Amino acid sequence: MNVSHARPTFGRTSLDRYPRWKTRIALRSQAMILDFVGRLPLGSRRSRLFCHGLRRLVGGVLWSVKLEVNNACDLACRMCYANKGDDALSRDTIERMLDDLAGVGTRLEILGGEPLLRADLEEIIRYAKRQAHIPQVVLYTSAYHADAERVDRLKAAGLDIAIVNLVSCQEDEHDAFVGVAGAWQRTTAGIELFMRAGIETYTFTAVHAANIDRISEIYRFAKQTLGAHALFYQYIPQRKNDPLIPSRKEWARAKHFILCEKNVSHARFVRNFCTLAGTACSGGYFVFTVKVDGTVTPCPFISDIVLGNITQDSIWSIMRHRFSVERFVEFQSLPAECRACTYADICNGGCKAGNAELFGAYSHIDNRCLGPWDAPTDEAEVADRLPCFF
Repeated sequence: MNVSHARPTFGRTSLDRYPRWKTRIALRSQAMILDFVGRLPLGSRRSRLFCHGLRRLVGGVLWSVKLEVNNACDLACRMCYANKGDDALSRDTIERMLDDLAGVGTRLEILGGEPLLRADLEEIIRYAKRQAHIPQVVLYTSAYHADAERVDRLKAAGLDIAIVNLVSCQEDEHDAFVGVAGAWQRTTAGIELFMRAGIETYTFTAVHAANIDRISEIYRFAKQTLGAHALFYQYIPQRKNDPLIPSRKEWARAKHFILCEKNVSHARFVRNFCTLAGTACSGGYFVFTVKVDGTVTPCPFISDIVLGNITQDSIWSIMRHRFSVERFVEFQSLPAECRACTYADICNGGCKAGNAELFGAYSHIDNRCLGPWDAPTDEAEVADRLPCFF
């Protein structure tokens, strides 16, 4: 797609000159704002006026930073998007970024690689909580390297949430998928250790062709057997003709089970957030990913849209100037196929991660979408009409 012909859905706002200030104010008001949006009828004139007004005046705020602290990992997951190695983002760079975020209210999500392979992980978390006063620190991990002593140290450092990758409730399926015998045993044992330490713990399951038939079983296993919360997310394709992509109808059924049957409160949050933001994707708009070399991209699954680098600029400078990046403008633009869709104003084409691999451009409708839709927006249908969630 010629970027000059893209129709940007979002752009600079009058408050983008003050990204830190506006983020601090907005995050303190977010619960109240989302509650108000939830009480406005979907698609009503009042809803459109309020949400469009906030988009033009305030725009995106930095709700979360996903930080890749390393790229080392012992597993060989079939779905992995990371380039493995022995790289690690320096402590000085991490702490400088955390100083930028201090007192704002932005949450920190720690990714890898496998973060537990980083010996100073506790110090990073401790700095985030005590020096930068980050309200919520989240760790994404396989728990393969979790032991009781390490988990207790993470708790003492201030870790709030552990999100543990779980491919299947079946040991053999999980181990075969991650490429390491015995991984399931160590992962489930790690989940128990995190919960025992008093850390809020979630299982995290990408829904793909290898496990989509077991989603209800995985949910029950996580909730009833492990006693953890259960999180699911859409699989991000890694290449054209990716065999892990489920059919659109299979994904729609799984999504309905996850949101409409088992997590109605989150379905409501998704409805309110998308109505307010005008998009089902938070990448680069409300969330930044910091790669292991300091590069900032819209999301962990995207490496070819570079918004800046925290080794050279502050996170707020990068946020202020992100709409100068033409590739990001294309990424944020409404796909041509979506322009007549009645849900375009709350979806914006869905999740576009993987589109470059599948279609050669980000200006394509979400590959999971069953639309576009021409019927009027319906409160009861939002979760089913949106092709993705987070």
